[in-house]
Amino acid sequence: MTGVLVVFFWIVVAAALVLIWLLFRSGGYKRKPLDAPPGRDWTFTGERFVDLKSGELLEVWFCARSGERAYVRARPGKLT
Repeated sequence: MTGVLVVFFWIVVAAALVLIWLLFRSGGYKRKPLDAPPGRDWTFTGERFVDLKSGELLEVWFCARSGERAYVRARPGKLT
């Protein structure tokens, strides 16, 4: 009976990994772009890129406290 439980456990683990892969494979974990930087402790990294799905120019902002990155829509004519 113990052998059956071990096999069942590994089948469940494999199924969970496949499910996670299916959920995140289309572009990975990525938030929706923001219209403005999230807060005061966020700094512009100098990185800009064009989002392939939307065609928008996005800026990358970084919070040193949490290590989180945020994507903010670049405003036309704005040099940061």
